[in-house]
Amino acid sequence: MEIKQVAFLINPFCSPKTKAYAHWVEDQVNLKAQNSLTLTLFFQDWPAQLAGFDQVWVLGGDGTYNYFANAYSDCQIPIAFFKGGTGNDFYWKLYGDISKEQHLEVILGAHIQSVDAGTCNEQLFLNGVGMGLEGEVLESMNTIRAIGGLIGYFLAAIPQLFLFKSFHVRMNLDHEWIEKQVFLCMVFNSSRAGGGFHFVPNASIWDNQLDVLLCEPLSIFKRIWYLPKIQKGKHEGISFLRFEKAKQIFIFADRKLKAQIDGELIISDQFEFRILANHFQVIVP
Repeated sequence: MEIKQVAFLINPFCSPKTKAYAHWVEDQVNLKAQNSLTLTLFFQDWPAQLAGFDQVWVLGGDGTYNYFANAYSDCQIPIAFFKGGTGNDFYWKLYGDISKEQHLEVILGAHIQSVDAGTCNEQLFLNGVGMGLEGEVLESMNTIRAIGGLIGYFLAAIPQLFLFKSFHVRMNLDHEWIEKQVFLCMVFNSSRAGGGFHFVPNASIWDNQLDVLLCEPLSIFKRIWYLPKIQKGKHEGISFLRFEKAKQIFIFADRKLKAQIDGELIISDQFEFRILANHFQVIVP
């Protein structure tokens, strides 16, 4: 019987709890896989390349997944994602709310499906990109990162809801031009970010398209009132929101904006997006 070689890449800055989870996975694989898998754990220095491995498992949060996607952008072997961050939004998109035992059974079952990725200014992303408000929220969250999740996002977002000023964009969506003043401008591959905010509820990581969310300028009252609705994904059909789909997107803003790409901060006034259809092979239910 051929033994599959698996690289298990763990967030180098993981907590003791996450490190213990990695060793639990190792013990369970030794118990359940009946010598069909050899698991090699990498806690600090990840391998320069994945040649010689049949699968790669990644343990961390959305930031770790983003780092992996860009470090191994041409990865062709099956990938399994393990939950080990504060947000875990892309993990949720793939696996939903299941126990670690159920999740491991899924991974050992090794059902493989192609998933899309996107690029923003040549940087890969799996979840999405938020320009303007989302970038400001991310910068604020960096000071309270230990809290994380929904609570951390709310604590960072609420002050920005009062302070952030709308901006003007010119957008090209697959050769169609849109020009608007906006309060929110987001481009997503997946549907959720910020530790549980369903920004684009119907977005799919299998449809070979990117999803765009635009929000018109709002009063302070409407910003506060609609934030919980957006968190729950109950905002489709609202008149001041616009949803679009495209494979290639160019956005030109009237000022330099902070933007978050899967939790990584960039600053620019021009953003170029492309869909990378069926880019990664992922182990899913």
